[in-house]
Amino acid sequence: MSIVDPNRMGLVTFQAFIDFMSRETADTDTADQVMASFKVLAGDKNYILADELRRELPPDQAEYCIARMAPYTGPDGVPGALDYMSFSTALYGESDL
Repeated sequence: MSIVDPNRMGLVTFQAFIDFMSRETADTDTADQVMASFKVLAGDKNYILADELRRELPPDQAEYCIARMAPYTGPDGVPGALDYMSFSTALYGESDL
């Protein structure tokens, strides 16, 4: 988190997220890289909320993710939690996470 939020403000700007992802992904994205990015946006949780996606991503990207992410069913979930791990794996293939 300190990489994308050096001032420790508790939030990540979309530009900081894009800059981080540009450095991390080189030429190709993997499921692990996409999951790691969502985990940063989710504040290190195993799920993400629609409000977090809407706050951090452009509207069209946020709505795309929200419409396609399955509900998160883990024991640590909260109402409205979305499963970014299965979404990432479905888009990019298997993960080592």
